[in-house]
Amino acid sequence: MERKNELLIRAYLVMLLFVVLTVVIFYRVVKISLIEGEQWRSVGGKNVKMAPLNAERGNIYSDDGSVLVTSLPFFDIRMDLMASRDAVFYEGVDSLAHMLHSNVDSSKSAATWKDEMVSARKNELPGRKYFRIANDITYNQLLKIKQFPILRKGRYGGGLIVEKRTVREKPFKSLAQRTLGEVRDNAPDFGLESYFDENLKGQTDSLLMKRIPGGKWIPVYDVSDFIAKQGDDLYTTLDVDIQDIVQKELLNSLVSNKAKGGSAVVMDVKTGAVKAISNFKWSEKQQGYVESYNHAVGTLSEPGSTFKTATVLALLDDGYVAEDTQVDLNKGKKKFYSEYMYDSSPHGIGKTDLKNAFAISSNVGIATLAFDYYERRDSGRINFRSKLSKFRLDKKVGIKLEGEDAPRIKNPTADEGWSGTTIPWMAHGYELQMTPLQILAFYNAIANGGRYMKPYLVKEIRRDGKVLEEFRPRGTRSSIASKKAIKAMQNMLEEVVLTGTAKSLKSDVLDYAGKTGTSRANYKDEEGKETYNASFAGYFPADNPRYSVMVVVYQPELNYHGAKAAGPVFKSVAEKVFAIKNDRFAQEEMTEGKVELPGKHSGYVGDFTKVFNHTGIAYKNDANSWAVLDPADEKMNIEKMKFNKSQVPNVAGMGLRDALYVLENLGLQVYAEGVGKVKNQSIKPGTKINGQAINLYLN
Repeated sequence: MERKNELLIRAYLVMLLFVVLTVVIFYRVVKISLIEGEQWRSVGGKNVKMAPLNAERGNIYSDDGSVLVTSLPFFDIRMDLMASRDAVFYEGVDSLAHMLHSNVDSSKSAATWKDEMVSARKNELPGRKYFRIANDITYNQLLKIKQFPILRKGRYGGGLIVEKRTVREKPFKSLAQRTLGEVRDNAPDFGLESYFDENLKGQTDSLLMKRIPGGKWIPVYDVSDFIAKQGDDLYTTLDVDIQDIVQKELLNSLVSNKAKGGSAVVMDVKTGAVKAISNFKWSEKQQGYVESYNHAVGTLSEPGSTFKTATVLALLDDGYVAEDTQVDLNKGKKKFYSEYMYDSSPHGIGKTDLKNAFAISSNVGIATLAFDYYERRDSGRINFRSKLSKFRLDKKVGIKLEGEDAPRIKNPTADEGWSGTTIPWMAHGYELQMTPLQILAFYNAIANGGRYMKPYLVKEIRRDGKVLEEFRPRGTRSSIASKKAIKAMQNMLEEVVLTGTAKSLKSDVLDYAGKTGTSRANYKDEEGKETYNASFAGYFPADNPRYSVMVVVYQPELNYHGAKAAGPVFKSVAEKVFAIKNDRFAQEEMTEGKVELPGKHSGYVGDFTKVFNHTGIAYKNDANSWAVLDPADEKMNIEKMKFNKSQVPNVAGMGLRDALYVLENLGLQVYAEGVGKVKNQSIKPGTKINGQAINLYLN
C-alpha cells in the first residue's frame, strides 16, 4: 500500500512538472508573440526577410516557331570565406585559385587570387563573407564553378553564394520591338509583354534572404536549386520575313522623306492575322528613328482620302450610285455653304463618272455625291452614320494590345458639333479620326469579299508544350455590304493603281489595289508651314487577295502626297512578300475552287447534312438517323447504318459523343481513351450484349 502511494505521489509530481512547464512555455509564447511581438519582428526583419523569386518568363514565338523573345538566366557568384573549416579552406585554396585563374578571370594570377582570399579570411577584411568570384555567368559556367575545390561543398560547407537574374533577349533585335514589348526590373512596360503578363510571368516563389555587413542581402540557400514554374509561351501570328521587309521599307521612306514618324501593318486577308506591324518616331535625343510608340494601334488622326472608300461604299450599298454615275467635279473647286473645297491638284475636269472621280481622288466629286444623298435628304445624316457603323468604322478592333483608342466619328443624333459642312468634309476623311489598324481592318473586309475579320496577334498560349488557349480567326457572319457594292468597290480600288493617283506605282511583278491618302495634320510646324500625313491602304494580289497593307508616314518634310511617301512602301512590301511567298500563292491557286471531300465516317445524319449544307458539299442521303459516309467522286453518300439491338455494333469512325449515345442506349458500360474518332473497340462487333463494359480507343 505504501509502495502504491509512493508511486502515485511520483506520478503526480511528474504530472505537476509537465503542467508547470506547459504553463511557462505558453506564457513565453504569449509574451513573445503578443507582448514583445513587434520588438522581435523589428529585430528579425532587419537581418532576415522573404524576397520574391520570379520564375523565368515564357517565350514569345513567331508564326513559324522562331523565337522572338526569350529569357536568359545569368548568375553572380560570391563566396563566404568564413563558411568553410580551416582544414577544408587551406587544403583547397591553391587549387581553387588555379581554377579561378584558368576559367573565370585570367587577368588575375593564381597567386593573386589566393592572396586575396587568404588575406580577407585571415584578417577578417570587409567583404570576406561576400567575396566576389564572377558576374554575369551562364548556367553552364555555373555548373562548372560548382565543381571547383571548396565551392563544391555548397553554401554552408564551402561558402558558395549564387545570385540569379534573368535578362529578356530578342534574337531579332529591334524587329517588332514595340509590339513585343519590354520588361524592366521584372515589370512589363507595354506590348504583348504587358498585355499577357499574367501568362508570361509564371509562378512567383519566395526565397529566404539574410543581411550581411555592408547592408547587402544574400540568399540563404543556393538559388540555382530553386526551380519555379516557368511562364506560359505565346505563339504569335507575326511572320519574321514579312516583318523584316516592312520594317526596312518603312524606315527607308521615313529617312528619305525626313518624316516625323510612320507606321505599317500587314494582315492576312482571310483570317485577320497580323503578319507584321512596325512603328517609328523621330527622336531628337537619339538623333534617329526609334520604336517609342505603337502608332498603328494607338495614334488617332484624320485619315484623309483613304476614307473616301468608306463614303463610296456607303453610296454603292444604298444603291444611290454605280461606277458609271456622272458627277460634276466643277474643275476641282466647289463651295459648300460658306466653305470652299479644293481638289489636291488642278485638273480642269467638269463632269466625269464616279470610277474616274475616285481614281483621281477628287475631293469635290466624292463630297458632292455624299452631300446630295446624305445631307440634302431627310434622315441622310443618320443613314450615313449608320453605314459607317455597319462597316465597323466606329468600333475598336479589339486587338490584344494596350493603348487602342476608339475611333472618333461624329453622331448627328448627339451634340457633337455637327454642321452643314460635316458630311462633305467627312466624305473625304476630315472631322473624324481613326488609327491605321482600324482603317486597315475595313480595307481587309473589302479584300475579303465583304467579310470583316477581327485583327489578332496571338494564336496560342502554351504551357509545357501543350496548348492552353487557342485564338481562332473571328469574323462577322454577314458582309459589311452587298456583293454588288463590294465588287464595284474592288474595281475602283484597282482603277486607282491602273489610271489614278497610284498609276506611277504600277508593278511589273503583280497587280494590286488600293487608295492613296493625303491629310492635313492638326497643327503647323516650327516655321508655320502646314504639315501633312501621307498614307496608302490596299491589298494584293488584286484578283485573289492574300494580304492587306496600311502605311502611314507622319509629317514628311519632302514628299507629303500618299503616292510619293507611303505608296512606294506598299509597292515594295507587296513585291517582296509576293516573291518570298510565291510558292504558297501558286499552291493555293491550284487548290482553289476544289472541295476536298471528307473520308469515311459514321454518326448522326443531322450533323452530316448540316455540315454539308453549310460548306456546299453535294451529298445523297439514304438514311434517317444513324449513317455511314461513303465518299464518291464528287459527292458524299449518306448510307443507312443498321443496328441489331441484341448485338454490339461497330462504332469505328464515329465521334465519341455519337458512340456513347449508341452504346449506352444498348445497355453497355462505355470507357474511352484518347481523342478524335473511334479507331478500335474492345468487344468485337456482333458479340451478344449482356450489359458488359466496352473500351473505346480513339485516335
